[in-house]
Amino acid sequence: MTIGVTATLAVSDIAERVARDYLGLRPGERFAIIVDDRTDPEIPRELARAARTLGADPVVVSFPPRARSGAEPPASAAAAMAAADVVLCAASTSLYHTTAKAAAQRAGVRGDFNAPYRGDAWRSGAMTADFMAIRERAERLAALWRGTREIRITSPAGTYLRATVEGREPMAWLTGICRNPGEVSALPGGEVSLPPVEGTAEGVVVWERVASDLGTLDGPVTITVRAGRAVGIEGGASAQRLRAIVASVVDADNIGEIGIGLNPAARIADEITEAKKAFGTVHVALGDSANEYGGLVDCDVHLDGMVMAPTIEFDGIAVVVAGRHVYDDMP
Repeated sequence: MTIGVTATLAVSDIAERVARDYLGLRPGERFAIIVDDRTDPEIPRELARAARTLGADPVVVSFPPRARSGAEPPASAAAAMAAADVVLCAASTSLYHTTAKAAAQRAGVRGDFNAPYRGDAWRSGAMTADFMAIRERAERLAALWRGTREIRITSPAGTYLRATVEGREPMAWLTGICRNPGEVSALPGGEVSLPPVEGTAEGVVVWERVASDLGTLDGPVTITVRAGRAVGIEGGASAQRLRAIVASVVDADNIGEIGIGLNPAARIADEITEAKKAFGTVHVALGDSANEYGGLVDCDVHLDGMVMAPTIEFDGIAVVVAGRHVYDDMP
């Protein structure tokens, strides 16, 4: 399958690919499948079946949905993560930016700590792409970003953001492929991201289309950023909901992530887990940047929002122009 081809497949087909190719499950390995009560039952069932076929030892842990992305799972799920060799989380709120994920990673666990929870997102769209091919582009982009001091992002909707990224390691560039101890990523594969240096982000971020825990936005959400913090949030009902979250959670105003989407099969609809991987987009997150992600702010939420058709500059050199990646021919 080529990098840009979309297809409709069975959940079982994708589960087999994830277990065999992306996670590299081996005989005898303990495989923790972490879901919540909203997760399509077909997903953990087919992952467990694929794991057993490979000789691994799967266990499924389910719990009531958390209120927000970045909120901790119950102790039973956290313990299952830490005791496993391999983890896949497919809950309706992301568990990637949690203390439970960080503890498992420090223990040498590998795996994907966020994945789609709806079956349709496994059958078509971003999960059907070739993550091996995407990884080649991700590694190229990560190498460019690794030597960058300042990033600047603009968009037609009004985003104008600059931030210092010097010394921050691009993360999640494994594009969902985690075959060695301690390697962690998220599904669907298709982004390079990092936390900007605390206190350095300045400007305006305009979220469009969809955001974590808000779903489809009723209109643009304009976030004014000063000294690395969201100091103003304007817009309609979606902005009002975001203001309520930021006001109720300590450090939820932190600019915690900048991520560049790389998956050409990703669809932009009502689920941020897939939308933020879309090729030619950027997502900017509020909240947590710690928990083995590379930042210093430990927060109970991590909320991603989309920026469409961005232009991105690394130290003044354009690497993305109006959503078009232009760095392939750079020396």
